[in-house]
Amino acid sequence: MSFIKALLKSKNPHQTVFTFADLTNAVPGYMGIKLKSALKYAVAKNDLIRISRGIYTLSTNYSLEELGNKYRRPSYISLYTILQENGIVFQPYTSIFLAANRSETVELDRQRYIYRKIKNEILLNPLGVNSINHISRATSERAIGDKLYLDGLEHFDNLSRINWNLMEELNAKVYLHHSAIAAFLAKNKP
Repeated sequence: MSFIKALLKSKNPHQTVFTFADLTNAVPGYMGIKLKSALKYAVAKNDLIRISRGIYTLSTNYSLEELGNKYRRPSYISLYTILQENGIVFQPYTSIFLAANRSETVELDRQRYIYRKIKNEILLNPLGVNSINHISRATSERAIGDKLYLDGLEHFDNLSRINWNLMEELNAKVYLHHSAIAAFLAKNKP
């Protein structure tokens, strides 16, 4: 069985982006030099697309957010990406914003990813972060908390759908009563 056929047979139907480690686990019998050789051959035959060093996809129709999570691990989609999608800020953004263990801006396959460094104690706390189909995303409340934690007090356009109990829980359990988040709650909580 060819490498690509083995990959297709074993892959999760929702997975669109594969790291070298993913491929090692997904395709039995392919490890180390044999896997590197199979990847090089599959890319040369256009059966596999290399997006970045150690990151591959089967087609150009892959999840940009999954790529963002896999390019920098650990990370989760947050900040302006979540705030814009949920109507909390009205300014349009084309970059994908993520919380990660180091700050970096990269462009991969014509998409800009902006990683913002956040302390590991916050980054690794799962409260307010949902992981579905290989994509980790902050809730609106977690994205607000991240933004306030990183940049201090600021204005948000629409807070009508915020779960204020979750905001308080996040401030207590994730951000450990951060002053900007406490001030935001005091000013905005109904």
